[in-house]
Amino acid sequence: MVLLNCALVGVGSVISIIIEEWKTVALLKDAIKAKKPDTIKGEADNLQLSLAKKGEGWLPIEDLAAIEDGVAVPGFEKVSLVDTKRVKYSAYSIQKVLQMKGLPSPQTEQIHVLVVVPEQTQGQPRLWLVTGSVDNALNTKGIRCRLYWMATLRIGYYDPVRRTPDKNVAFWYEGNKLCFHVLFKTEDAALLFETDLRTGPQTLGSPLYDQVVETRVAQINAVSAELQRVFYADYVPEESESPQNTISSVSLTTSVSNLDTSTDEFEYQRIERKNHFVPYGKAESCHLVSRKQSRDHKREFAKYDRDPNNRLALSRDMHGWYDGMSIEFPIVNMLPGSVDKNSSIGNRRKVHKMCRGL
Repeated sequence: MVLLNCALVGVGSVISIIIEEWKTVALLKDAIKAKKPDTIKGEADNLQLSLAKKGEGWLPIEDLAAIEDGVAVPGFEKVSLVDTKRVKYSAYSIQKVLQMKGLPSPQTEQIHVLVVVPEQTQGQPRLWLVTGSVDNALNTKGIRCRLYWMATLRIGYYDPVRRTPDKNVAFWYEGNKLCFHVLFKTEDAALLFETDLRTGPQTLGSPLYDQVVETRVAQINAVSAELQRVFYADYVPEESESPQNTISSVSLTTSVSNLDTSTDEFEYQRIERKNHFVPYGKAESCHLVSRKQSRDHKREFAKYDRDPNNRLALSRDMHGWYDGMSIEFPIVNMLPGSVDKNSSIGNRRKVHKMCRGL
């Protein structure tokens, strides 16, 4: 048996290997890798071993720090285990190698072997691709816009392969079906995007509610071109395939009418910022005192049924929150506030209200 102190160059670690002298250099490499499996990756055969010689003997351990710092140590010689004819000594026994190099029996407090661990070659970078479709997407307003929003939140990227001469493409229509093709740098981001898509059909108030959504997640090799982010602002409502004139499924069941941005109701009876409506194009006209309440209790509330002041211009999301149709905000209440004494615009007065999400 022989004791070999092996210094891992650049790692700052010394390990001691006790091995039979008749065993080969290749088996010594295996033993070194087995001692440091977390540090040494890849095949043991890739380890580069050299004998640490100083003068006629071995390198004293106190000189190791100087060697690692690149300081010249008189008499130090690094004896490679590959000869001038590029014949590796992997098949030679340890005893024979020591005899060939004229080195004495190894002792403690010496460094016998210098081990260079080759830099691990990084595998080709990988990306995660989420593809799929939403059936009959043209029948409901806001689906393509919602997918842009989801891809933005989950840090999605356009695939350069799908780029046309003038723009990036992540969402497109095939007939009534909306297809999507979005890249992600991490598995978590891809799976969260898929989760958003899969839970949309069960989320009341979502444009994806009751839609048929198919998704596929796959890992692919990274593309060589620089990736460009998908951003919410990339959504263009005026594109020809954008279903801005369709009636939402929620509107069909609740008799909601859409408002153009040019109407007084949108301009003066809106509680959200105007730029929130840019991607949607229109708001929904909603009753403050519901139509049902006005008709069921005509004596008290009939006068509000057709009163234009009994209206709010709301986005689809906000309307869903007021109707309790969202799992994000189960209920949104509106509490009365003050009314300005003086008119603000024409005969209109500003009403202050407080919204509370429960």
